[in-house]
Amino acid sequence: MTHGVTGRIPQTEIPRRPVPATAPLNPRDHNALHAAFAVLLSPLDSVDVESWRGEVGSFLSELVGADRSAFQLDVPGIPLLYSEDYPQAMLDAYIGHYQSIDLGRMRREQLGLEVWNRWRLHGARLRQFWESEIHQDFLAPNRIFDSMGLTVPVRGASHMATVFFHREKSGTAEFGERGVSILDLLLPAFKAGVRDLVRYAHQRESLASHLDSLSEGIRICDPAGHTVHQNPAFTSAVGGERMPHELEAAIYDIVQSLIAFTREKPGSSSALAGKRLTREVHTLATSYEVRGSFLGRELLGAELRIVISLTRLASQTTFSDAALQALYGLTCRELEIARRLACGQSTKELAHACGISLHTARRHTEKIFHKLGVRNRSQVGPKLRAV
Repeated sequence: MTHGVTGRIPQTEIPRRPVPATAPLNPRDHNALHAAFAVLLSPLDSVDVESWRGEVGSFLSELVGADRSAFQLDVPGIPLLYSEDYPQAMLDAYIGHYQSIDLGRMRREQLGLEVWNRWRLHGARLRQFWESEIHQDFLAPNRIFDSMGLTVPVRGASHMATVFFHREKSGTAEFGERGVSILDLLLPAFKAGVRDLVRYAHQRESLASHLDSLSEGIRICDPAGHTVHQNPAFTSAVGGERMPHELEAAIYDIVQSLIAFTREKPGSSSALAGKRLTREVHTLATSYEVRGSFLGRELLGAELRIVISLTRLASQTTFSDAALQALYGLTCRELEIARRLACGQSTKELAHACGISLHTARRHTEKIFHKLGVRNRSQVGPKLRAV
């Protein structure tokens, strides 16, 4: 999305450029510069790659006085070109056709420029550029009348990482020496941010592939309990996409308990790493063991992630009704209530399901505890499953 000159590009040095007077940075500029450095150096603080690209475009556009921006980054699984200012159809048109005839891109790569504006690219040949196809057919119709940016190579990628800044007016001081000087300051941070993001993007892709190959059910959740990734074994363990209410409730409870722990131990990564919760969940169909722990930021970025592992307990370990009655002397009604207790039903729920009063439900529960030799509801399931 840069701009070219017609004809063969001569093997020349960067043309000399005018040096207009530049104003010193004011307090607002200093604040914007600090914010720009912070977002460039913290790509893992963003939820995903798109979010980081959007934040980079927004913060840096404010700093350099750009009207719009776009960010090219070659990372698997995401669009090559991203912008919060341009429609996707326009970006696709550039990648699909105009990028190949973008003589500015050719000029930039020929000169090895990492910080550039129109004058550094074209110098005295700007008039020829205005007559070129890239300007006449793409840039001008989209009101891109001036541009500058940062471009750095990405190891193993086919395309350079480039952030483009655009203005609807040409020849402004913001996109002259002042803008180039600011981008020169930001270049090392841009390189570091791109390097870290690409490195961890490949690691996240590798992690997802590894999780999908495991026989153990794994679900990764964000702090709200929303699923970030779920492997096929997890889906298979619950028999499909829809999970029993009891299982969803247990997972939610584990996630919320772990989140509450982060509030008690803020900033203590060692304490978080050692925190694990385990629940047994019993449904009418089967039983599960659910375990929850924290996932390190090195694997999925800085935003807190929680990994839930799920094991479906073997159904053959459950005693038959006849065996339970013989072992513990349970009546048919007590056996029904015991199985409902093992599924996690409350006294009110089982009373309603069995058509009995709360008082009667409590009496049955006390008798079941006595016959099974347990002290609370959580111990009922293991007794019924012979573990």
